[in-house]
Amino acid sequence: MVRSSGNVVWWTKRISALVRSGRAAEAVAEFTRMDAAPNALTLASVLPACARLRSLTLGRAIHGFWLRRGGGTGANPILDNAVLDVYAKCGDLRSARRLFDGMPERDVFSWTAMVWGLARSGRPHDAVAMFRAMLSDGEAAPNEATVVSVLHAVACTGSLACGKVLHSCALKRGLGGEQVVGNALIDAYAKCGEARLAFEVFDLLPDKEDLVSWGTVMRAMAVHGRCREALQLFSLMLRRGVRPDGAVFLALIYACCHVGLADQALHILGAMRRVYGIAPWREHYTCVLDACGRAGHLDGAAEIFRRMPMKRDRQVLGAYCSYASSSKMTGVSGEQFWERFVDGEVDAGGGTYALMSKSMAAAGQWDDACAVRETMAARRIEKAAACTWIEV
Repeated sequence: MVRSSGNVVWWTKRISALVRSGRAAEAVAEFTRMDAAPNALTLASVLPACARLRSLTLGRAIHGFWLRRGGGTGANPILDNAVLDVYAKCGDLRSARRLFDGMPERDVFSWTAMVWGLARSGRPHDAVAMFRAMLSDGEAAPNEATVVSVLHAVACTGSLACGKVLHSCALKRGLGGEQVVGNALIDAYAKCGEARLAFEVFDLLPDKEDLVSWGTVMRAMAVHGRCREALQLFSLMLRRGVRPDGAVFLALIYACCHVGLADQALHILGAMRRVYGIAPWREHYTCVLDACGRAGHLDGAAEIFRRMPMKRDRQVLGAYCSYASSSKMTGVSGEQFWERFVDGEVDAGGGTYALMSKSMAAAGQWDDACAVRETMAARRIEKAAACTWIEV
């Protein structure tokens, strides 16, 4: 494409093409190099890149530029929605709500952006309330993106009744057969404690070649301790010719860890690279390490710890030390890693320190257990209280 100096049309097309191809950073860079005054279409083209990069500063600057040019709320609905999307995805819900309330016309994109922003910002009850307001307002009909966003909120609240209502709503509006909605329903039902309904939704999905669906239902079985069902689903997936990815293997290993099948977890970890050519992630090693520790296979845990090819982060070290500390297991170079936690060389969360202290106390190492607790007090590290959502 040949460009003439100061050609806003050329710049707009260039930026739009980069955004569509997923090159958000390059699109923003091109926008900053423009030698022509951007118009509303140019701004609407670069704003999705800001949302993807979570660049709230640039999004605000573009919004301010538009307002200074006389483009108030309602002057360009497409641009309003693009700005709203930036605010919602960057977590600036106050600005998003102010813009949303001031819009004279709101379409499904406007409502979905608000529901999504609330759901992803830790305000799931507000997201559900916003969805209800959308239905009662009647201004726009929800689409699959809206339903998926509110299902994420329902999964966070653990409200099974709300999940069933949304499922019924999706079916009535002809969205129940959408693959992305089905995957969200599987996840929501699993997190609301209904593994059976999660599997039923999966069973009715039209596309059994979708890897995300398989991974989601296996994870649903895993969190409910249904390791046998997860392994059976994996076998069925292979028979259908669907090739697994790292997320599927992580769900399988987690399922084994949940029921204490350390040997099976080790077998799956080995098969990832040997049979399927998939390099294990740090999360795979951490999960297998945890499975070995829970099952008391401390030699296996030590071997996994030594074989890890990537840098060990605090989760890996914490998982290892929480079990190794009670048996005086040593690290790769012979030192006791738990001492590095106590000395402050390695940082960890309150849960790791509490687990190390508990395992030491159970092994009769009271001095070491007290040292861990003293370290927590001195560094003002607290263990967050665990909680479980139930519906009454």
